[in-house]
Amino acid sequence: MAKEYHYLWEYDLKAPPEALWTLVSDTNRFNRDSGLPPMQLLGIKNKVRRVKFKIPFMRVEWDEEPFEWTYPYRFGILRRYVAGPILEMRGDVRLERLPNGGTRLKYETWSTPRNFIGDVAIQLGIGMFAKEKTKNIFNLYDRIASQGDAVYAVARGRHLTSTGHTRFKTISDALKQDGRSEAVLDNLYTYLHEADDLSVQRMRPYALADGWDLSRRQVLETFLHATRAGMLDMYWDLLCPECRGVAEDFSKLGELTKSAHCDTCQIEFDVNFDKNVEVIFRPNPSIRSVDNTLEFCVGNPQRQPHIIFSMIVPPREQIPFGTMLNQGRYRLKSSNIKGFQLVEAKEDGKEKIDFHADSFGWKNDILDVSLTPYIRLINETDSTQTFQLERLSWSDQAATAADVTTLQTFRDLFSSEVLRPGEEISISSTTLMFTDLRNSTRMYQEIGDAPAFGRVREHFEILEVAVATEGGAVIKTMGDAVMAVFRKPVSALRAFWSVQKELIRRGEPPLTIKVGIHYGACIVVNLNDRLDYFGSTVNIAARLPNFSNGGEAIFTEAIRNDPEVIEYLEKNAAPNSLSRFQTELRGFNNQIELWRLKG
Repeated sequence: MAKEYHYLWEYDLKAPPEALWTLVSDTNRFNRDSGLPPMQLLGIKNKVRRVKFKIPFMRVEWDEEPFEWTYPYRFGILRRYVAGPILEMRGDVRLERLPNGGTRLKYETWSTPRNFIGDVAIQLGIGMFAKEKTKNIFNLYDRIASQGDAVYAVARGRHLTSTGHTRFKTISDALKQDGRSEAVLDNLYTYLHEADDLSVQRMRPYALADGWDLSRRQVLETFLHATRAGMLDMYWDLLCPECRGVAEDFSKLGELTKSAHCDTCQIEFDVNFDKNVEVIFRPNPSIRSVDNTLEFCVGNPQRQPHIIFSMIVPPREQIPFGTMLNQGRYRLKSSNIKGFQLVEAKEDGKEKIDFHADSFGWKNDILDVSLTPYIRLINETDSTQTFQLERLSWSDQAATAADVTTLQTFRDLFSSEVLRPGEEISISSTTLMFTDLRNSTRMYQEIGDAPAFGRVREHFEILEVAVATEGGAVIKTMGDAVMAVFRKPVSALRAFWSVQKELIRRGEPPLTIKVGIHYGACIVVNLNDRLDYFGSTVNIAARLPNFSNGGEAIFTEAIRNDPEVIEYLEKNAAPNSLSRFQTELRGFNNQIELWRLKG
């Protein structure tokens, strides 16, 4: 029987476990920093990945079991090799909180050689050389976590060639001259110059904006301009709703279809603009060449940061452990039990709680737990269960397709970015605004066609500026009417108020707009080579201006009940400017509650 080599190394670090977790559990980055060669995923069967090293002189191939982890205290992995000098390898990392607020990190491995070469490789590669290298890596991660530094500092270097530097500066100077943000472009230069390839493979504008302490919208719009100018390339990542990993990525919006497949989860899912389509950026190869296919680990906790723990419990056994939660709602699932258990994390929730996997299934009620619960997973079945606790809210650092396509900047710069003909993509929630002019026909009669048309055109310009200022986009004009889209209801209200004030300020005869605003689900389609919106939400919004007397916005309960709208109206609406009424809409059976806001 082959000998098993066991190594245990301990490191005392200054940062707490939760600060270290993002770096330490990112084994893709750790393996790269350790000097391991890139890996290639060959296939997935029953969630076991077949992987190989990308090395020319030796076939090293293995089956990798799914990672187990508990945020922010532990993760582990098991590999069974089918080719190469190693037979089996298991790794386990534990982060124990110290009384002084730091962390004792325990790095433990068990390795079994297949032959003499493997025996030597383990003793030299792990036993002699890996300990010091691992120590240096974790100390570096500790410094970064303690200082709150950016992740790209892990492998800070100089990556732009002289040609790339010159081209970046030329484009950047032109963009700055055109009014684009100097702060964003200067930060972007530092990032592209110093960040490692893993960091720039998939640049998320909102995450970078948060790290740079800049406006998310400003960073996104600057990235769009930089893409148009040839500095960056834009891609659309399709995220699986189960594992939330990248199922596919596309260079064009027109490559998306309304359904997709995740190889990891082996499921088909519907594509949704505001849920699972995210825009990401990479440097254009003329600025910096990046191999976006490089992977040093095909699965780790950072691939699924919304999963708080993923634990395998054998039949008739139990596992106790502690974890940390943010306030909010979670979903507990087990691999062989139908349904799920809803969990609410709150400050006054239960400190200790047991979760049972049994033949009765999950409870229908919501279980309250504390933010630092002690949990027991109890498997009362005759089959192995994989328990996973999943945070229900999606990361707000994703710039979704819904965010991007509602920006006037995107529509102006990328008018050719449309869906393929016949495709219909859902959006769970968006804000539609329709406007029309009051008594525009009379104005043409009173002041003549040319002056009247000038005023109408002026009103379009005012609307476009107000909509763009609030992060929306004008979808189309229909005679004197306008259809616009926003991500948030309050943005539409602010745009209405801005337009109304500006129209009054512009002089005689004053133009008066009628506005309707509604919020809800709809579908996005390609119409006349432009992105357009259809569905009941659109139909309702389109009918609302008919109830306006001019200088008024008519909106639905969905708008009125939005928390940001409530706050905005409390601060800005005059006491008698808001009123409620009921009416019927043509084409809809039931009466509808509407609100009238006088500008």
